[in-house]
This record gives sequence, C-alpha cells and structure tokens, in this order.
Amino acid sequence: MSAAEDLIRHYDALQSRWKVSDRIADYARLVVPTGNSVEAFHRWFHLKEAYSHQLLARLLKDADWVPDGQFAILDPFSGSGTTLVSALSISEEYAVIPRVLGIERNPFLREVGHAKAAGMQQGPTLARRVRAALPGLELLYQKAQETAWSTPSATLNNRKFFTAEHLQSLLALRIAIEQIDNGAVVSLLRVCLAASVEAAGKLRRDGRALRHQPRWEPKHPKAVFDANVTRVLEDLDSRAESMSSRGAINVLGDARAAHLHAGRRKFDWIVFSPPYPNNIDYTEVYKTEAWALGLWDDPAAMRAQRLSTIRSHPSVRFPELYTYVQCPYADEVGALLDPLLNAIPDDRYRRGRLQIVKGYADDMLRVFDACRRVINANGRLAYVVGNSVHGTKEGSFVIAADLVLARIAELTGWKVEEIRVARKLSRRSFDSEHLRESVVILRPA
Repeated sequence: MSAAEDLIRHYDALQSRWKVSDRIADYARLVVPTGNSVEAFHRWFHLKEAYSHQLLARLLKDADWVPDGQFAILDPFSGSGTTLVSALSISEEYAVIPRVLGIERNPFLREVGHAKAAGMQQGPTLARRVRAALPGLELLYQKAQETAWSTPSATLNNRKFFTAEHLQSLLALRIAIEQIDNGAVVSLLRVCLAASVEAAGKLRRDGRALRHQPRWEPKHPKAVFDANVTRVLEDLDSRAESMSSRGAINVLGDARAAHLHAGRRKFDWIVFSPPYPNNIDYTEVYKTEAWALGLWDDPAAMRAQRLSTIRSHPSVRFPELYTYVQCPYADEVGALLDPLLNAIPDDRYRRGRLQIVKGYADDMLRVFDACRRVINANGRLAYVVGNSVHGTKEGSFVIAADLVLARIAELTGWKVEEIRVARKLSRRSFDSEHLRESVVILRPA
C-alpha cells in the first residue's frame, strides 16, 4: 500500500470515531464572512478569512443553548473581532451580562478587534468624542503634510505600489492621529486609517499573498479615510447609550497560553477559527496595514512577529522544538501524525511541510489544553477549520485539519460531539472527500 493510500485509510479510520454531518444547510455561508462587509461594526475592516457574524447565533441555536444571567465566551484567535462583536449583540438580545475575552497574536488585527468592541460598548458617547476630535485632527494632518515622513517598509516605499503622495498622506494621517489625547478615539481612527491602505495603493490581498494590480486606480488616502470615519460614526450613532465598557476586552497575546490570559475566568463557549495549515502567513498578508500604523520599527520586528505565530506556514524557519514528544500522550500523537508525515513527498519542500505538520499539531495541542482549563463543566468549544492540499500531481496529499485537531482535542480532555462539514473545497486536478471546511463541536470529557 502506498503512503498516499495509507493516509486516506488513516483519515477514514479517524472519521469513523465521530458523528459527521455532511453539508448542513446554511453552514457553507457561515464559515465565510457573509454579510460582514455591510453589517454595522463588522464592516469597519474586511477580513476575508473571517467567518460570518451570524455563525455564533447559529451555533447557540443548534445547541439549544440560551444565555442566562451572563454570557461568558472566549475567542483565542480573535482576528478582527467577529466573535467579540457578535457576542455583544447576543448579550443585548437576551439582556444578559457579557463576559467576552478575545486573544490575538497579530498586533494589527488585535487593534481592529479592540476598536470594534469599544465602539459597540461606547456607541454615541464615543461618536461625540470622535466628532470633537476631528477639527483638531484636520489641522494636525495639514501640519504633518509639511514634514517629509519615512518608513522602514520596503513595500510602502515601492513606487510601483504606492505613489510618494499617497505614502506621505498615509504617514501624515498616522502622525496626526497619534497626537490626539484620547485612547479610544485614537484606536478607532487608526482602524479607519488601516482600512484606507489597500485602496490607496496597487496591492491586493489575495489568498496567501499580496498581488500587484498595475491597472488599479488608487484612491487618495485622505478621501478614503474620511469616508471610513463617516461610516464608523453612522454605526456608533445607531447604538443605544453605552454598555459596560468592560463587557468585552481584546488582548494582545498567545492562544497557546489562553488559560493565563483568562486568569480565574471560566467560559460557557469557546469559539475560534485558528490559522489553517495552508501556508498563509497573516503577518505577510496584513503587513502593509501594520507598517502604515507604525507597529514595527524594522524588518527584524516583523520577523519576530512571524516567529511568534502558530506554525501553519513555512515563511520562516521555526525552531525544531516540539513539546508533544515529552507529553504523556506522545505515542498517541505520533500515531496520529506518522501516516501524514510519511505521505509528504521527498522533494525540496519536504522540510517545510514536515515543519507545518509537526509544528501545527504541537501548537494546537497547547491551544486545546489551555482552553480545556477554562471551560465550564457544561460548556462547549466550536472551531472552524479548512483542510488543505499540498504538493503537485502524484505527490499531492491533504492535511485533514478537522480530523487531526479533533483527535488532538480528545487527547487533551475533550469529547468530540460532532463534525459539521460546511462545504467541499475544490482544487484543480485534485479531489478528495477530506478536502473541505468544517465546524467541529467539542465538550469537556
């Protein structure tokens, strides 16, 4: 039997352990950002890798779970804040107290989620503060335009991507915003600035890369920024007066240490979508926004950010350190991974692919262990993950992340309640029943 055939049998045996529901109605549109680009607060920055703002409510409905008294929820991969904002909305619907914690490793995305949550909670109060700051911001911007600002970003400095005028406008906006003496207003305006970057240049976020679009007609950053501010103010004005300002917080941190960020808090639900093991480096994909906001001082800081992320990509050479080899269930993890490791072709990409499989499993084992420590006895965990195909022609193989993570979760004290297959993924010249995107539901064992 070939290694590829052995891997398929391995996946089939894993899958037979659990309830698998295929193509549940509506889930295909919920694992992608359906409606987020037009929904208040969610629309402040479009994260194409996000799931829909409607997913959380659907998970509660399918579990026949109704918040009572308070709603405690954790998202250890909070991204642009979809879970945080959705949880705040649900808490209002059921008139319960929100206890929402988001954790995000990417400093730019963490700032987006933080601003959205602050906007939801402060509403018209924050709108008034923003409006009060705008005249001063305009003067600060005009003054900043008189100084030549620089950035260490090679991408922003590339005139194929950004004209000198547009780069100067972006940097002047950042300098002006940083001089405002109001943290919540600053955070919100920085998100408006970040949401202006793509439209101001000739780079488009496209899957795992930024692609040059020479035929694009970039818009002036200040015009896009002003439109973004108007949109944000509309959403803030649509709110009732302020909620508790501490109902939801979004911290810069590591999902692998979620229990440390949570402290003594326990959660009813843990909902997240981790990076998929599909070679996408989110530090790279959102680097122009991060550079525009001044989040890194030099390329070394950007590299350090990459090295701090989940090992789902080979963009940097991560240390060959795997904690699972010393854990009590090292043999079980080895049995889980060996058929996948054996299916990796012996070519120039082998080392990077071995690193993805072992590093991703190792990191996610730590995530599930940390989450298990902070779940309520009757709580649930739901994760959204897509499986990915690697290699070419005869050397192609699938990393069935939904199944691999489900088994890892079992080893760390979870019970797999159900695997809900949301949609089949298509790739040219490759087909497999395991090439799909799923929502997996766990309960404490």
